[in-house]
Amino acid sequence: RVPDERSRRTLTFPTLGRVHEATLAGAADRPGPGRLDPALAAPAGDGERVPLPRPAPLDTTVRRALRERRSSFGRFSAGEPLDPAKLSVTLAAAVTAATLDSDVETPGGAPLTRFHVFVNHVRDVPPGLYEYDRDTGGLVLLKAGEFGAFLQQNYFLANYNLEQAAAVLVPVARTYAVLDAVGDRGLRLVNAAVGAIAQAVYTAASAAGTGCGVALGFDCVSYAEEFGVAGRGEVPLLIMMIGEERPRPADYRYDIVAP
Repeated sequence: RVPDERSRRTLTFPTLGRVHEATLAGAADRPGPGRLDPALAAPAGDGERVPLPRPAPLDTTVRRALRERRSSFGRFSAGEPLDPAKLSVTLAAAVTAATLDSDVETPGGAPLTRFHVFVNHVRDVPPGLYEYDRDTGGLVLLKAGEFGAFLQQNYFLANYNLEQAAAVLVPVARTYAVLDAVGDRGLRLVNAAVGAIAQAVYTAASAAGTGCGVALGFDCVSYAEEFGVAGRGEVPLLIMMIGEERPRPADYRYDIVAP
């Protein structure tokens, strides 16, 4: 039924209107190269170095890796420690994805993000909180010890047991500095980097034969305090869990082929 003129209503949302206006303002003004340089990720700091092996070889086809991506809802199991080469290849994929090719970045420069890693159950890597050194491919110890309770207490949902995950990867970025450098388009740049990172981690984990899950429902303030990144103006953006899964979990086969 087509409503008559009297029944038509126009709904307006002032906040949404202001968002649209801010998005359009200066959209055609291209920032020059190097504008983001003050906001790019700093290199890894000093601390005890824990080397990681060379990334595990990925001989899975891209098609198969993409088809087999899935979220490990409730499947993580600490019964089998993760091969550190699988952690290495996942982190390497995350760093590669974080290096956007945009017109406001210096070619070959640092990415927008850097990574913290909670290690729970990785073979030959002591549990603790680490920073990933993108230049050497190793870990820098920030705090030793078990962080399972912290991870679970600061996760808002019930679909993951973070303590059972082998490692939790957390990208951080200087989001406010990005906004200062390039304006509101900085939100799109940061979100593009985060989306690329999440998809790369899912795909690399699939190709490496390990489970993966990505979530936004975490207390980023508590994470920032634990990382000690307030002085750098960095914000934790999302959490990415990887690790082995329980053997023979229940599953749904959706790939039904017609006869």
